[in-house]
Amino acid sequence: MKFGILASFYVLAFLTSNAVSDDWARPMIETKRIDFGVIATGSEAKKLVEIRNIYNRSVHISEVKTTCGCSAATPGRTTIEPGQTGTVEVKMNTHKFRQKKDSNLIIRFDVPRYAEVRIPISAYIRSDVVFDPGLVRFNNVDFGQDATVTVNIRYAGRPDWNIVDARTDNPHLTAHLIPGQRDEGRIDYRLVVKLNSTANAGRLRDLVTIVTNDRRNPYVPLMVEGTVIPDITVTPSLVKFRPVQAGNTVGQRIVVKGKKPFRIAAIDCDGMSDCFEVTLPLDKRTVHVVPVEFSAPLDPGQFEDELIIRIAGRSEPLRIPVSGVIN
Repeated sequence: MKFGILASFYVLAFLTSNAVSDDWARPMIETKRIDFGVIATGSEAKKLVEIRNIYNRSVHISEVKTTCGCSAATPGRTTIEPGQTGTVEVKMNTHKFRQKKDSNLIIRFDVPRYAEVRIPISAYIRSDVVFDPGLVRFNNVDFGQDATVTVNIRYAGRPDWNIVDARTDNPHLTAHLIPGQRDEGRIDYRLVVKLNSTANAGRLRDLVTIVTNDRRNPYVPLMVEGTVIPDITVTPSLVKFRPVQAGNTVGQRIVVKGKKPFRIAAIDCDGMSDCFEVTLPLDKRTVHVVPVEFSAPLDPGQFEDELIIRIAGRSEPLRIPVSGVIN
């Protein structure tokens, strides 16, 4: 059973403090500085700032903005419930602005009381390298399928400039460079980025780094985004049991749905394995309605765990968070 000792400390400090300041909001945001580094003209340079509500009451974001037109900010959810995480997306305008740009992200809260958090933003937009398109975007790729995107890279400057490598830390991505024309300081490349069939279902957000022979700024990042459509979905995506007395049992149903008939081999969990009991259907179906029972241990408090759903013939299991309160 997992209990947030640090979160409890902040809750106590928050509830007992009478000072009107932003001190209560800062512990929710780990990001202290947003540094885009060196980025190319035309690239879609974006970063996410996470806001985790560590308190026992709702938090509301009233406004997000930046202090320069070279950057922009967009919030995800504006109301963040206890234990949930919200995001603010910060994007640089690489089409209109060049060279060194500094600004600030401002996040304002009005519930449970006013607070303002400022986070510095920095970037250097180089004008000699242009990406077209400015983002590798994989749209709605079916799970288990390959997909490719081609990006044109243009350089204007030194005649001996070269791209020597294209790197990514994502094992499901590969990047291949194809040299193009070279004409009096104008140099072209094509970059072919492949999303392999081994990619996990869900949202993809990563980087391909272009490595050049420029000693001062050898690295130029290129964002990769996309969505891998799952072959099997689980509803609800977060299983939340109603409050239960210690020693009692509470039930919930999950629906596991696929594009074609499949069999559920097992459902278990890593933590509170003795507390969950699942009745599995034995045949192949496109839709499985699975009853899950939770037998509460004698220790009261909030619990969090994860159901691991193993599908016959599928290498990667499905993982579904479960939570509840034991009274």
